[in-house]
Amino acid sequence: MPIYEYFCKSCGEKFSLLQRVSSTERDTDCPKCSSKDVKKLVSSFCCSSTASGLSSPGASHGFGGGG
Repeated sequence: MPIYEYFCKSCGEKFSLLQRVSSTERDTDCPKCSSKDVKKLVSSFCCSSTASGLSSPGASHGFGGGG
């Protein structure tokens, strides 16, 4: 489940919640004032992966295509 960031239009609180992908603003209450007048924010994300055992010797790594 992803973490979504919200802004409460009633009290100005910015908060994060671990929610299902299908959750909407209507499913969300502000934890500070319990208002439903919240806005989902666009936030940055980070991902990482390990390539152990996934690449073969001599395989290209990166986006450049080529060794």
